[in-house]
Amino acid sequence: MSAEEKKPAEPAPAAAPAEGAAPAESAAAAAPGVEAKQPGKKSLFLGGGIVGLVAMAWALSLVAVPKGRAQHEAEHHIAGPFMADVSPSAGFQVNLSGDGGKHYLSLKLNVEVDAFEEGYAGARAAQPLYQAKLTDAVLRTASQKTKGELDNAVGREVFRDELRIALDPVLFPVHVGDEHSPDGFHEESGLRAGRSISRASLRGLFYEHQLHLDAGKKSLRLDEGEELTYRGDEVDLFVADAYGKGVYLEVTGVTSDFVGEIPVGAFGHVRNVYFNTFLTQ
Repeated sequence: MSAEEKKPAEPAPAAAPAEGAAPAESAAAAAPGVEAKQPGKKSLFLGGGIVGLVAMAWALSLVAVPKGRAQHEAEHHIAGPFMADVSPSAGFQVNLSGDGGKHYLSLKLNVEVDAFEEGYAGARAAQPLYQAKLTDAVLRTASQKTKGELDNAVGREVFRDELRIALDPVLFPVHVGDEHSPDGFHEESGLRAGRSISRASLRGLFYEHQLHLDAGKKSLRLDEGEELTYRGDEVDLFVADAYGKGVYLEVTGVTSDFVGEIPVGAFGHVRNVYFNTFLTQ
């Protein structure tokens, strides 16, 4: 190998210092500049992380508490499905329509429900008042049917759904402020269900709907519906939401200084009806 090949390469010449500045001063000025960039980057990353956490917390808060909806506690979530036997011991006996009333239906029912409490529907069915209402609902629905309609598979399924609709307000009446009884009243305001509450067209769940009451102004509003004024002697006042669905209220016991919101709605729904016995004769 030649001497020229063994000779190491010479380093590239250093850049010339700026005009009017000493080489040592230029190096000293450049070094702090390099070091100063590092804290700046750390501050930038730290600031960005904090902003990201704040944004995430804000987004989660919106998910946790939706605007315009009631805040549900854990025990307020509906559960199910549950089964309940709603028939009297002898079942339901109904005279059918047509043929001069010669035909009848013998029927026993179970219902499948969703509810806040598993035993709610069964407890209603066991009470004499609600057993009478159940019997009336079944008789009213079945007596409109002919034997031919109920012997037909399609007609029987139509009848099943009609029973579900008829039994739903009986087993799950609308509560007005009182979590324990649909016949009670809201303790703080004195507001209670009206006489025609069984005909309420609002069938939403309790804790999901609110009555806005201002006793001083004598005004009521259901959810986002129109505000309604009352006199104070009404026992069956109809108050509707923005969609025309409403409830009947008695306002005679309302306290004069109450201003606030009152939960209203049902404690569950009938999902399906099952026939234990079904005999047409």
